[in-house]
This record gives sequence, structure tokens and C-alpha cells, in this order.
Amino acid sequence: MGLAKRFAWAVYDHLWALIGFNLLWTLLSLPWLAAGALLAAAGLNLEGELALPGAIAGLLLGAELVLFAPPGLLLFAAGQHWAGDRPAEVRAILREVLRFALRVQLLGLFLCGVTGLLLINIFFYQRLGGWLGLILSGSMLWLLLALLLTAAFSFPVLLSQDSRVWPVVRQSFLLVLDNPRLAGGLLLGSLLLLGISAFTGVGLFCGGLAALALLVSLGFRQLCFKYSGAQPPSAPPRHWRELIRPWEH
Repeated sequence: MGLAKRFAWAVYDHLWALIGFNLLWTLLSLPWLAAGALLAAAGLNLEGELALPGAIAGLLLGAELVLFAPPGLLLFAAGQHWAGDRPAEVRAILREVLRFALRVQLLGLFLCGVTGLLLINIFFYQRLGGWLGLILSGSMLWLLLALLLTAAFSFPVLLSQDSRVWPVVRQSFLLVLDNPRLAGGLLLGSLLLLGISAFTGVGLFCGGLAALALLVSLGFRQLCFKYSGAQPPSAPPRHWRELIRPWEH
């Protein structure tokens, strides 16, 4: 069963838990949501030549500040349970999140800081013009993409290895280098889920971000089987008629 199909069935099986944990994330994330909104508003309020760079930087940094915060780990911890088709207990997951809270916040600040530096370099080199400016700004853009791909694996790696911030970043980057296709697919899928959730508005707070965590957790679980050499448990065949007549299954 492909990753997309496993994800679809996992969302179906754990839909109410996805919504419940996402609502809990919203409640716990209020301080970070307020800070992210202020950061995004500051970027959007810039005018003149800084209008476009400010808007991009404000939105991206505001999103990273909100997503890579201790409450975000709540969704990924639950996502690991859902990926293994296990129930997620709120109390146990909250205790786990509290244990990692400081490292998660340091990781989020690190990602925001590096993103900010890369964005400054991109906009600066673009102002140089010519081939030199194009090459330098393009190289910074590729580094930003690599950072975003690395960030996608950071929470699952932290939960599985219980390491400090820099080893988590390094291991996540090595996973991206060794699995660029999967990492790219997870990033595109995450951006798609974020876009749909933002478009609907309510999706950001009622399941969209939990679904994103589930998608990444499923992809990371696939990598764990790859590197351990173990065979993933065989899943029973699923049929789309379960969606129409769930009482028969």
C-alpha cells in the first residue's frame, strides 16, 4: 500500500482523534499564534521596496514560529501512535511533550534564525543583479529548501532519538540527503495540506495540522523500517466501499 493510500485510510480511521488533538493544539498554541500573527503583520505592513520581501519573510517566519513550538510536538507524538495504528492517550503524550519542550523551542528558534539569515541573503544578492546576483541568490534559495526539508523530519527524529538540538538537525539533514524523493513528497504534501487548511480557515484548527503530522509520521515510519531492515507489518486489504457502508466492516 502506497504512502498516499495509507495516509488516506489513517485519516479515515482516526478522524475524530485528529480533530480533537488539533483543537487541543490550538488552545495550547495561543501565545505562539499571537506572536506569529504579530510577526506576519509586521512584514505585511512594510512598504516600498521592502513590501514583497517583508511579506514573504513575515509569513514564513510567523508560520515557523507557530509550527515549530512545543505544542506542535503534541501533534507529531500523536501522529506516531496513529501511524502505528495505536490509540493516542492525551495524558501520556502531554507528559512526553513537557519532557521535550525546551529542546523543541530551541529547535524552532534555530530554524527561524537560519531562515531569517537565508532570506536576508536571498534579497540582498537579488539586488546585486547580473549573473553573480542570480547565482548567489539561487544558492541561498536551495539552502532554504534544504532547511525546510530538514525541518520536516526534525520532530520525528527528536521523538525517536531523544537527542539534543544539533544532532537532531544533523540526522534530519542526512535523512533528506539519503531520501530526497520521499522528503520532497512529504514537503509538497505538507504544503498542500497547509494551503487547503488555510484556504478553508477552520481546517488549520480542526484537523489540518494533525493530518500534516500524521503524513510526516507515516513517511518517517517507512524510513525506520528501511534502516532497521525489519519488515513492516502486513496491513489487511481495505476497500473504498467501507466509506459508503462502514457498518459492514
